[in-house]
Amino acid sequence: MKQFVSGVLCSQMWRRVFLRRTVVGRVSLAWSFRSLFTMQVKTKEFQSLFTDGLNGIAELFEQNKFELRIAGGAVRDLLSGKQPQDVDFATTATPSEMKSMFQTAGIRMINNKGEQHGTITARIHNQNFEVTTLRIDVVTDGRHAEVEFTTDWQKDAERRDLTINSMFLGLDGTLYDYFNGYEDLKKRKVRFVGSANQRIQEDFLRILRYFRYLHYYFTISKQHTRFFFFFF
Repeated sequence: MKQFVSGVLCSQMWRRVFLRRTVVGRVSLAWSFRSLFTMQVKTKEFQSLFTDGLNGIAELFEQNKFELRIAGGAVRDLLSGKQPQDVDFATTATPSEMKSMFQTAGIRMINNKGEQHGTITARIHNQNFEVTTLRIDVVTDGRHAEVEFTTDWQKDAERRDLTINSMFLGLDGTLYDYFNGYEDLKKRKVRFVGSANQRIQEDFLRILRYFRYLHYYFTISKQHTRFFFFFF
């Protein structure tokens, strides 16, 4: 029954979204102070990530005094006791700083298509490591974004879609959670970061991502009940 309802809601929402005029504009995020929740993660799934490749990358970033943390879905999976299929990283280093660092260390870089959005992929010990500079969305059009790089971890978390995807995990096992993502994960709650309407207007495909996670968690927050009425 829940799958049927979700399918109907998704279908109706898509029709409403594409009937609305798409507005291209600058993103303005005015967040109130958020308390940072931290805790230590020392699970076997987390420890198993530390291959020769990851240890080599971590040492390189530390030597060059750049922060490197696990980001997004891999953090969510680790906190759920799952082994991540893909592990993405976020850093305070800019793409040019990463390229210089990798070239100096003799580390091969592949697939440079993501560089304009801040992503550099390095290959070391037969593993690929996708590392993305912290960023802020400056202009969005409903699918793509122009970004500015930052060293502010909270600013990067603010631009992400769901609270359960907005957490970072340091390589020392410290969880950094700005928007109660860990609590939402424990309560099986799917919730957008900040305004649901704004997150959707920034990237319409986030609707599909929302329902994808709703399929696993089956809890709609009051925030999103209001969001559904806005569209319907």
